[in-house]
Amino acid sequence: MTVSVTGRIDGMTANDFEKEIRELFVEDDNGVIVDLSGVTYLSSAGLRSMLLIAKTLNKMQSKFALCAVPNTILEIIKIAGFDRIIDVVPSRADALAKFGN
Repeated sequence: MTVSVTGRIDGMTANDFEKEIRELFVEDDNGVIVDLSGVTYLSSAGLRSMLLIAKTLNKMQSKFALCAVPNTILEIIKIAGFDRIIDVVPSRADALAKFGN
């Protein structure tokens, strides 16, 4: 399943972001790909939400990836070290190929 996110993922929106993604979890699904190409800002609250989503999917033995991440957002993800915890791929096509869809 691929989800496109736009705007800001911050203290005001992170809980809604996490809730919306969690509602999409299906145990027999191949995983969740989040397209961040439309995201303009990512705060620590947004990072926390992504980490919680990744942990939940990992427990379900499902995959989680971020794709099409703008450079400014990618820098935040790398500084936090989340690129070592969450798969970050250049494009939606790369993510779909990695998931085997």
